[in-house]
Amino acid sequence: MSDFREIGHLPPGKRGEAVRIEKTVLVRHVLTEDYREKLLKKISTEKERLNTEMGQLRFQYQKQLKEQSGRNKSAIDSKYNTEINKRGQRIESLNFRESKVKTLPTGSLVTGEKVQRYTDVQVGDRWSEHRLEDEIIIEDDIVREIRSKGEDEDDSVRH
Repeated sequence: MSDFREIGHLPPGKRGEAVRIEKTVLVRHVLTEDYREKLLKKISTEKERLNTEMGQLRFQYQKQLKEQSGRNKSAIDSKYNTEINKRGQRIESLNFRESKVKTLPTGSLVTGEKVQRYTDVQVGDRWSEHRLEDEIIIEDDIVREIRSKGEDEDDSVRH
């Protein structure tokens, strides 16, 4: 589904009034061995950071338990367990992503981030052309392709 947001009117064009819209563009990377290593290093760094945070939270939890009376124990338990569990779930998600990155064949397209671009819509334009989903394909930090994908269905009608 494309993400459109009107950002303002443009001065009248040759065919009449125009509107500038903001459109989401998907950035995808070709999986090369260098990019695979970069992704795995990024995942590993994030897992280390989360493990460190979990250790710090456990330490703070023990410290607060000693300082607080028994009546606040359940609130402290809830607070710290929630935060520790969030990080544990994020680590599980990163483990899954790590296994995917390790097993994907070289040359696969890996979804990166989403960026925004502006496009002008004018009276007389074909709306279907503005609804195409744009993609930027990156290989070894070089833009290799910019393409549009057609949408198979109208976003307002779901079966």
